[in-house]
Amino acid sequence: MPTILELYQKTFKADFQLYQQAQSLFPDGVTHDLRYDNPHPVYIERATKSRKWTASGYELIDFWSGHGSLLLGHNPPNIIRAIEKQLQLGTHYGACHHLELEWASRIIDLVPSAERIRFTSSGTEATQMALRLARLFTKKSKVVKFAGHYHGWHDGLIQSYAPPYDRPIAGIPPNTAATTIVCPPNDLEALAHMFASDEKIAAVILEPTGGSFGAIPTDGNFLHQLRKLTTKYGVLIIFDEVITGFRVAPGGAQAYYQVKPDLTTLAKIMAGGLPGGAVTGRAEIIDLISKEKSQRMPHQGTFNANPVSASAGIEMLKVAGTGKPQEKANQTAAQLRKELNKVIDLHNLDWAFYGEFSAIRFLLGHGGQQSAATFNPYELDYRELKGASNPELVINFRAGMRLNGVDLMPSGGMTTAVHSHSDVEQTIGALDKTIRQMKVDGVIS
Repeated sequence: MPTILELYQKTFKADFQLYQQAQSLFPDGVTHDLRYDNPHPVYIERATKSRKWTASGYELIDFWSGHGSLLLGHNPPNIIRAIEKQLQLGTHYGACHHLELEWASRIIDLVPSAERIRFTSSGTEATQMALRLARLFTKKSKVVKFAGHYHGWHDGLIQSYAPPYDRPIAGIPPNTAATTIVCPPNDLEALAHMFASDEKIAAVILEPTGGSFGAIPTDGNFLHQLRKLTTKYGVLIIFDEVITGFRVAPGGAQAYYQVKPDLTTLAKIMAGGLPGGAVTGRAEIIDLISKEKSQRMPHQGTFNANPVSASAGIEMLKVAGTGKPQEKANQTAAQLRKELNKVIDLHNLDWAFYGEFSAIRFLLGHGGQQSAATFNPYELDYRELKGASNPELVINFRAGMRLNGVDLMPSGGMTTAVHSHSDVEQTIGALDKTIRQMKVDGVIS
């Protein structure tokens, strides 16, 4: 009987042929670190709702959800109609347009901290802008980030985004790296010491539900205490809501937890599945971009507020503003986590699925004695969570899940409003079949 990995290579033969071509074009044969896969990635030809189809013709339930940019699933009709209409009118005017006004107004209406806004082309650009604005406003040079939190790949914040957390990032000058201070996640005592001992700290930035959308979770109590601490020391808070914005709730994590940051970075769902980002927050900070300021932050960007992205974003926010898609996605994820953990406990494995809101995170081979049903990530050190799964288990597990029609990200995934009961049932069955095959293969016992 062939192993999971042998069957994977046989089943996804057309995908492997494309991967062979890609290796001569791209580093590692991929265009995004998370898409690097072992034995090889799949190549998607089309997608609709919660499903997508590979080059080999294989149908998959999709839990990548566009790296978190899809809340209504693939190709929602209202967004497709808006995009098609705008394509006929123009893709780039090189000018201001009325759609950017409506897009901005809808964001400001939904996000509690939003007073003014400036568009970018991505989440990475948005966090770059937020850092520079914070430094300009406070006239201080340093920023604090938490280990395991991801804020884009630029020099200012890529440090300590994944294990090993103390590894320097190649290509960043030491003087630049020294302006970023890394704090253990959820450690208010360590953070208070940093604030008290260094007067050059301009801001602290974090993902408000924790690193990588809760792979290293953070709760509301921490956020409220953080707000008090930053107020005491005159340090700005930047919420990186690139993933959580409009996903956790219509107004993002800040609306759900009722904590107002000074600046907020946005992308993904904000643009309805197309490229687009933004920085929003206190008017006195955002207005430092204005040409009327003697000390200002210059800002250009070819695709800022692109009309096609704006058309998609407007339609997305009309629906997201109701709160209904978030409620459905969150309920589905909670049900899925619960049922998947039942399967794990049935097989008596030291695995667990965890997460909050629409997040699905897995940890394979944690070595603990607790059941999957009672697993509590807050009881583990952050170094035992993100990136801590046994690599061999992850390779076989994800390959097995794909063979059984489920596509998971390297550490889990996200649900959308269109993931159905049948998707949940198939995913539960896929987990059981995958575990059984891994036992046959001798990968687990």
